[in-house]
Amino acid sequence: MPEPITTVGIGAIAAYLGKDGLQKLLGPTADYLGGELQEFTEKRIENIGKIFSNAEKKLGENIDTSGHVPPKILKTIVNEGSYCEDEVVIDYFGGILASSRTELGRDDRGARIAKILDGMSTYQIRSHYIIYSLIKKIFSESGYQYNNEDRQKMQIFIPYDNYIESMQYDEQELQQFWAILNHVFFGLTGDNLIETFQYGPEDHIKKYFPKADSDGIIVMPSAFGAELYLWGYGQGDQTLSYALEATKLTDLPNIPLSLTNVTATNNET
Repeated sequence: MPEPITTVGIGAIAAYLGKDGLQKLLGPTADYLGGELQEFTEKRIENIGKIFSNAEKKLGENIDTSGHVPPKILKTIVNEGSYCEDEVVIDYFGGILASSRTELGRDDRGARIAKILDGMSTYQIRSHYIIYSLIKKIFSESGYQYNNEDRQKMQIFIPYDNYIESMQYDEQELQQFWAILNHVFFGLTGDNLIETFQYGPEDHIKKYFPKADSDGIIVMPSAFGAELYLWGYGQGDQTLSYALEATKLTDLPNIPLSLTNVTATNNET
């Protein structure tokens, strides 16, 4: 007989999904959950439930097709994603789970993607989402392919005011703005999630983007950054250029993404 907390844990997660939702989402890998959930707290179960529900929504009608998620990926999401409460982080983990569900079941690329995500702070994940969402908006009709040549043309300038609004910092975080900014952009560069960046006052930014009219950030995307963005949308099977599909990759409703004064630094767009 299963331990009571295990039964309660699986039941709590299943409540986020429809009938037979766990089995449909995970396939045979759902059997692993009995042991994984024995030591879970109620809050961790709630977070996992949100991630699974997010993955189910991203799969849409595909949830009824044959497929399962490799155990290696489930392990990372259950063990690490259960500690995450931020909306963007939950959305990314849900997307990775959805992207990892395949008919063959041996495609475990998501395990590495999930590990990268687990190693990122909430500030870095949200900044990643903001950067690639703004790039998507600006270059959605450019015809760019996210290859090496086109990425050079997708560098953008983000005023500090826009970035702060999208990050939704509180007063305490604003007092640590420079420390957080260093952490975010050096971290994203170190993980190859962006290629290059510059930030600072207007006179510094003008050296790299003469049309800048405020303090802010210049950032260039990377191929791996676009790949993570796609996995976060549950579109890990798509080519990198799909990361520019603004009409298909809808923005999260609670994250402000203003394009005011955000602009490409090249003259072709």
